[in-house]
Amino acid sequence: MMKLAADFFYDEVRDGFYIPGMMKRAWGAGMRILSEIDRICKKYDIHYFISSGTLLGAVREESFIPWDDDLDVIMLRDEFTKFSQVVASELIPELTFSFGQDGGKDKSYLAAISISEMEFRAEALRTFYEFPYPAIVDVFVLDDLAKDEEIESRRKEVLKMLTIMIASVEQNGAGRESFPKEIQLIEKLIPFRFTEEGNFLPELYHAFHVFCQLYNGKGEEVAYLPFQLYHPETKFPKKAFQGEKQIAFCGYPFPAPIDYDTVLKVIYGNYRKRVKAGGEHNYPYFKKYEKQLHAVLKEKWFFDYVFQEKDLERPRVENFREISRQFADAFVREEEELEKAFSEGQFEAVLSALPSLQERAVMLGNAVEERKGEGTESVHILESFCEALFQLHTSLTAAQASAPEQCKEQLEGLRPILGKLRTALEREFKRQVVFLPHSAKHFASLRPLIDALQEREDTEVKLMPIPYFDRLGDGSLSEMHYEGENFPKEYPITDYRSYNFAAELPDCIVMNSPYDAYNPVWSVDPFFYSEKLKQYTNKLVYIPWFVTDEIDPKNPEDGKAFYNMRYYVTVPGIMHADCTIVQSEEMKKAYLAKLSRFIEEKEVLERLEKKILGAGSCLLQEKEGQGTEELLSCFLHFLSR
Repeated sequence: MMKLAADFFYDEVRDGFYIPGMMKRAWGAGMRILSEIDRICKKYDIHYFISSGTLLGAVREESFIPWDDDLDVIMLRDEFTKFSQVVASELIPELTFSFGQDGGKDKSYLAAISISEMEFRAEALRTFYEFPYPAIVDVFVLDDLAKDEEIESRRKEVLKMLTIMIASVEQNGAGRESFPKEIQLIEKLIPFRFTEEGNFLPELYHAFHVFCQLYNGKGEEVAYLPFQLYHPETKFPKKAFQGEKQIAFCGYPFPAPIDYDTVLKVIYGNYRKRVKAGGEHNYPYFKKYEKQLHAVLKEKWFFDYVFQEKDLERPRVENFREISRQFADAFVREEEELEKAFSEGQFEAVLSALPSLQERAVMLGNAVEERKGEGTESVHILESFCEALFQLHTSLTAAQASAPEQCKEQLEGLRPILGKLRTALEREFKRQVVFLPHSAKHFASLRPLIDALQEREDTEVKLMPIPYFDRLGDGSLSEMHYEGENFPKEYPITDYRSYNFAAELPDCIVMNSPYDAYNPVWSVDPFFYSEKLKQYTNKLVYIPWFVTDEIDPKNPEDGKAFYNMRYYVTVPGIMHADCTIVQSEEMKKAYLAKLSRFIEEKEVLERLEKKILGAGSCLLQEKEGQGTEELLSCFLHFLSR
């Protein structure tokens, strides 16, 4: 069994296209099937080639085309005949060869090897890289075209007639009045006789393939005739397949046609030019199986997040920085009230308020010492404040009966002490922003923002890489990964194990992953799910680890990209975050368009619209209008609110 690294299956963005982890698993399952085809062909000296999108991906980037969802191979007819004779007996039990079983009649235009059933057994999941749905590798068969165009044209007419008959039988059975005459006509045209049992459908397919082979060994061009019937330009020089070249694909060598350049030009034209992903149509192919499995599992279905309005609720959190500022502000207000009471001659009221004020100053001092240790500037100021209160209380008690106005200077002396206290507290308890990346590879999405914040005197930045886990096909977590040691050495790392979120209650937490439990392939440590993080801060910010090409929901060419937004938009982090900063206003519109298909309540969508900001991304650097500068400005504005 071929070994694919764990990170092969993680979500990624390539060529501006988001590839979800579940698609990566579909790729992995396809690779497992391809490895079986490769093994069997090598054992029996059968020649095959990777083809279509698989060949294009191998030649252009040594991997899958980002928006491709399956694998294709191609064989010349003689090689396919040898393959079809041995493949069924060679395949592992989970795989099925579909084309000509049960009596040897061909039952489709296309041969395929597939995982025939949805499997939730642990062993089957391990075998196919945790992919729970059927997977398939199509096998295209090439036949020779007649050298004479007129002869080939006549063959095409017969083949088209057969396709019409096949479609008719599949839809309506063989009850048409004209059907027997059509059968007789076919028998006159090709060396084939239908049986008397009238099991026409497999025999029609078989007749089709017999007629495809009429000129094999006589032509100079080949084609996959079921497709070429309607796309006559899709034909290849036979010599392009008379030899092979090994090409790397996902880290393994596979045979490509010796003249793969010509083959790719026939299929794609300028195949070096990247084109948009294209329409959704039946993408991804396993979409129908998702629906089936969802129906079977019902309430046990765990792949998709289900929105609840409580996810938008926001508990109020007060950290020590805010509490200490509230104390300092309260001291200032009380000092002003004492001055007012003193000026009105309410000496007794002033005197009775001083012990309580001193008690709270001591309380604040003890709390500061507990967090910052002894000898801090603010503690010294609080000690001076308490001493001044004591002196004022002593003086006011002694002078109360005679000349209390003499204490006015002492009372007014409290004000500058409190001014120094506020300044000292702001210096000692800076606004704390905690960044929670999971992957060093994605640090670039946060790095310029962290750099800018570290230059601010009023902000304390904590970079805290968090662990993440691989997730098995049944939803359980497996191997843990921690990449703290892989981050640039010039950035101090805060150990997630020693940081007490409940005690620190940072002013802002920036998360890089929005999925919580709903990414089927991997998960950050559940402690760091957005649902839990918002308990520890008043400002939970989500900044994506990626950017994509701009997505227009109304453009059919963006269909696949818009479909894949389900994997990173309709997720908990978007709901729990107080602010989500995406790469542009246009992308914000795409987010809201995807959310509108997920959530029906207009009021909820209006709330989300306010929380999602299309400001920019560090990954776009200084791109005007949506780069780092715009992101920083947006972030600081939100932070100061």
